[in-house]
Amino acid sequence: MRAALLAGALVVLPGAWFIAQGEALRWFLEGEPPRVLRPAVEGARRLYRRVRPVPQAEQLPTVLLCLELRRLEAEIRRVEEGDAPHRAMRLRAVLAAYDHLLLQLCERLDLPTDVGLPPLHSGERLAIEAELVAAGQDW
Repeated sequence: MRAALLAGALVVLPGAWFIAQGEALRWFLEGEPPRVLRPAVEGARRLYRRVRPVPQAEQLPTVLLCLELRRLEAEIRRVEEGDAPHRAMRLRAVLAAYDHLLLQLCERLDLPTDVGLPPLHSGERLAIEAELVAAGQDW
């Protein structure tokens, strides 16, 4: 009887180890835990969500926003004067970033804006810049 158990263990244990490694690899690559471990993993995820602190979005200081606006303004001038390929796409990307920072600065200073998402039209951009200058911001 002992010999049969020993022989069975010598066959079953390496096979189980091989299957467990395959399941662990699948879990690592696909992100889906094995069926046997799913309840324990879901419980651990729920506990982690309940215990961990909610991360607060860290806001940049107003001074850094103004410095970034100054940098992007210089980048706009550089792209407009340069002859690099895909100039129009580069200009659109830099203007969208500039507009996004303008809207962030308006939000920080509680200035109302009635515009949509960036990129803004040049008239809207000019109006927002005038409001920010009137509010005492300079970049």
